[in-house]
Amino acid sequence: MTDRVAAGHARAPWLVRTTSPLHFLAVFALAALLQRALSLPLPQAVPLLVMQWAGSLLAAAALLLALACFALFALRRTTILPSHQPSTLVVRGPYRLSRNPMYVSLVLSYIGLAGYLVVPWALLLLPLPLMALQRVLIPFEEARLRREFDGAYSLYCTRVRRWL
Repeated sequence: MTDRVAAGHARAPWLVRTTSPLHFLAVFALAALLQRALSLPLPQAVPLLVMQWAGSLLAAAALLLALACFALFALRRTTILPSHQPSTLVVRGPYRLSRNPMYVSLVLSYIGLAGYLVVPWALLLLPLPLMALQRVLIPFEEARLRREFDGAYSLYCTRVRRWL
């Protein structure tokens, strides 16, 4: 690891170093515990089946989106970890529509799994990992990309929205 990467990693807040999938997983686990302890009412019969099917389809679509993003990063030989120094600005594929399609896929998979696994508490707690993204991870990443790619990143930001 180069000194520059090590220095960038050391400055990353702990929420950035622990990665957003872990945040979503922790909140989902808490939601599952709450569902078990303080059960929210669940739909029955056909509505339950529809919710589970919709959830599984949404989670599968989100997985495909995440895999497409990972492939782009692998092809460009740059890191997917927010705490590491990027070597290239990725602006193709899903990144033409959103500056954060990996986070979009994470949110969609979380919602899909909440439906498929029937954990309504997960939907009520969704604002927690979203706040971590909005207030810590994305601002950290955007500042780093702005420092690294300056004008190219600023131009990209004028063309593409943060979420959708």
